[in-house]
Amino acid sequence: MDMKQINTKDLVIYILTGVVVLGGGFMLWNNEDTANTDVSNVQEEVATTTASPTVTKAPTKTTTAPAPKVIPSKNVTSRCNFEVTSPAMYSSVSMPFVVKGVLDKANTSTGCMWNENASRAGDAEIFYNRRGEGWRSAGAAVPIMTTSAPNVATTTLAFSVSFNLYTQALGLTSGTPIKIVFTELNIPPQLNPDIFEFQVTLK
Repeated sequence: MDMKQINTKDLVIYILTGVVVLGGGFMLWNNEDTANTDVSNVQEEVATTTASPTVTKAPTKTTTAPAPKVIPSKNVTSRCNFEVTSPAMYSSVSMPFVVKGVLDKANTSTGCMWNENASRAGDAEIFYNRRGEGWRSAGAAVPIMTTSAPNVATTTLAFSVSFNLYTQALGLTSGTPIKIVFTELNIPPQLNPDIFEFQVTLK
């Protein structure tokens, strides 16, 4: 009778001990799993907080401006106060021909003055460009002589220069570019006289 009672008590103790051990192990496992979950959540939050924001740059549009076109102006017929009045720039001429113009000594609006002295305003030289071979001089330069009414004080002086090319001997045909280079009278101590180029074509 006593042995049965002792065995029964021992059995109850063993059962209770097992329940306590199992319960403690389950609680320990559950707490550890919860701790791991909390650590993972904290790491994710830290990573989200410290991550650098992604900046998306707008594409750069590159445009190339077209090169400006250089077009000779047909209205440029003067240099300083030296102006060609006939023939028209780029017009067709027959040989011989005369270039006429004026020298306005009172015109100071251009910012420069074309030198003239003792009825001479410089020199003029004729060039031709045969079949695109480049500009060639047709001979020596001729003086640019100015005229005015006798005994009349005036600031506007007229000038004229005559030219003649032997077109057949030079092999020049219709449409050949002709260029007149006017060079200002060089009066010391001036070092760089002005130059004005005027172009026509052979008729």
